[in-house]
Amino acid sequence: MVSINGFYSAFMSGEDGQGYALLVFKDGNIVGADPLGVQFDGVYSKDGQGWSGEVTVKAPPGGTLIQGVTTGPSGIVYSVPIRLPSGFQEQPFIHIETPLGPVNVKLTWIRGIEGL
Repeated sequence: MVSINGFYSAFMSGEDGQGYALLVFKDGNIVGADPLGVQFDGVYSKDGQGWSGEVTVKAPPGGTLIQGVTTGPSGIVYSVPIRLPSGFQEQPFIHIETPLGPVNVKLTWIRGIEGL
């Protein structure tokens, strides 16, 4: 099985803006954060066409997400199903449908995680 373990930069665009996050893929787990405090925590597994899974997004209070949704005084938490096709690192972007609206993501491999 091909490993996708490693550090990735995630460049994201939505209906109302753009964002950036650092994500770590490690043995079926995804974790990361963006500069404004949005946290990403999820799982993935290999399937016949690539990888699939789910990521929980936890956004802090008082912000506006790239989909144009305000997080309100309590913040917001939502789950997003993900589908990463084989060779996703070479694609210009991956389209993801979130409960708050569509997001395009470009995942760029930074380095492997083995040996850290």
